[in-house]
Amino acid sequence: MATKEPLECPVCREPPGADRQLEDHLVDEHEKRKLAKFIVAETAALTTDDVSE
Repeated sequence: MATKEPLECPVCREPPGADRQLEDHLVDEHEKRKLAKFIVAETAALTTDDVSE
C-alpha cells in the first residue's frame, strides 16, 4: 500500500501541523521578506541558463 509523503513547508521544511493548512502556516510563521526571498531564489534556480550535464 502506497503512502503519501507528509506535507512540509518549502521555506522551513517543517510540517505545518495536523490541524493547519500550509497557507495558514506560511502567513503565520514567515515574514513577507523571507517569503519573497524564497520565491526569488526558486525563480532564479528555475530560470538559470547554467544546466549541469
